[in-house]
Amino acid sequence: MLTLLGVAGTGIGAASCVDTSGTTSGTGGSPDSQRPTGTIRIPDPAGTLPTGDVELRWMDSGDMKARFFEDFFPVYEEKHKNISVRYEGTNWNQITEVVTLGVRNGTAPDVFQLPVQITMGMAVSNRWIGAYDDIVPDFSAVKERFPAGAFADGVTDFGGKTYALPLTGQQRINTLLLFNADLARGLDVDLGTEVLTWQQFREVTKQITKQGAGRYYGTIFGLAQPGGLSTPINAMCEMAGVHGGAEGVDLRTGKFNVTNPAVIEAIELILAIKSDGSAHPDSINLDAPGARARMPLGQAGIMMQGPWNIVPWQEENPEFRLGLNLPPQQDPNDIWPSTHGPGGSNNYVYSSKSKLTAVIGDIMAYLTTAAGQVQIGLRIGAADPPALPDAIHELDPDPLQRKALELGTKHTVLRPEPAARNPDVAKVYEAQVPATPTFSDTLVGLYTGQIKDGVEAAMRQMEDRLEKSLDDAIAKARSRGADVDRDDWVFSDWDPRKPYTALYEQ
Repeated sequence: MLTLLGVAGTGIGAASCVDTSGTTSGTGGSPDSQRPTGTIRIPDPAGTLPTGDVELRWMDSGDMKARFFEDFFPVYEEKHKNISVRYEGTNWNQITEVVTLGVRNGTAPDVFQLPVQITMGMAVSNRWIGAYDDIVPDFSAVKERFPAGAFADGVTDFGGKTYALPLTGQQRINTLLLFNADLARGLDVDLGTEVLTWQQFREVTKQITKQGAGRYYGTIFGLAQPGGLSTPINAMCEMAGVHGGAEGVDLRTGKFNVTNPAVIEAIELILAIKSDGSAHPDSINLDAPGARARMPLGQAGIMMQGPWNIVPWQEENPEFRLGLNLPPQQDPNDIWPSTHGPGGSNNYVYSSKSKLTAVIGDIMAYLTTAAGQVQIGLRIGAADPPALPDAIHELDPDPLQRKALELGTKHTVLRPEPAARNPDVAKVYEAQVPATPTFSDTLVGLYTGQIKDGVEAAMRQMEDRLEKSLDDAIAKARSRGADVDRDDWVFSDWDPRKPYTALYEQ
């Protein structure tokens, strides 16, 4: 996002022109002196809010976002004393459980993030969520503040209306190589300055494990959470030139990538690290928060996760010496960008059953202003760069966050989205039944040994499931009148080294 907005890495810490005087009263368990500064000032509502006592329920995946919302909601409640907010910053497993049940029986939170099992098209076609055009004052002007690619047909927009609101941007590497600098001493490479090859990654994890002698291990995963293994493998493969990632479609050809030789090699690398005994033995039982909690305790030398870990680790474990770099590369001399689709990140939807749409609209109206985005950015930093250009200029991150932002600026680009070119593709997304077992499930099965056929056989079967899932969805969409075929997933003009912005410019 920083590249698209024209923000150079050296300009991230530009002088602030937004009021950041004062100190917030953090409720996230960190000392106030270490919390981001900045006074949140809630403007008067543009519409009419409820006059009686009401409670808004808001659920998301927590992490660094919670730092902002734990500051914001008390200020909002102080501004509107009859409105209370029950904020639930939780994890994706809990979101999946609560939301999948709630959207069907009318008990979903008022505002929430969709679990991966529910596509946006599914949520819209089943009328589980509402359109922001209907509740945010002057919403067309709001959308104009966002950069190209923040909204797109079939992703955030359906039938000419917007159902998902991205509060942050996507130019972020979600699988940085995060390392314990104390445990990385005496290695043959400097993890902070040298990007590891895939083979070096295996050797380094083996060396750290040997030094740990049972007290710590080379690396750690959070395999109890969907994506715990597929996310780093997708990132490693895409930066090796598997465009669209290991489980995605190469939009230059329209073909799935799971049988690509680089994908097979990346999976076999992780399995070899596990076989070496270099992965923390509890990896299979840990979700992402559980895995990250072990790092500052000195139980693993390396973890591949995102920059949202930086500030919590620094604040809660000040003696923990953290370093970061790009994830391991098949060829460090030929690194392809990590691509992301349109729609921003941290997309929030609201329940069509909510009785508090006026409150939701008022909150979102503020969070999509430059002032609101600055307050988000001051608290979240590199974990989730703000979505608006003006807000990014206000950040003044510490060196580790700056490095994470600069790596994201240099190594991520916006890719094409079929539904943005042909709106009927959205009908395919609505009809599609995800391929099961999923890619994530299959990787865990290989890791645990439950799948015994080998990587190549497992990926051929995975490809068959993915092909059937897409072909069946296309056939169903066509039976409902959609003009769509597999050619809609082919962008022969796409250069994966460059952002594909023309498709999204309004």
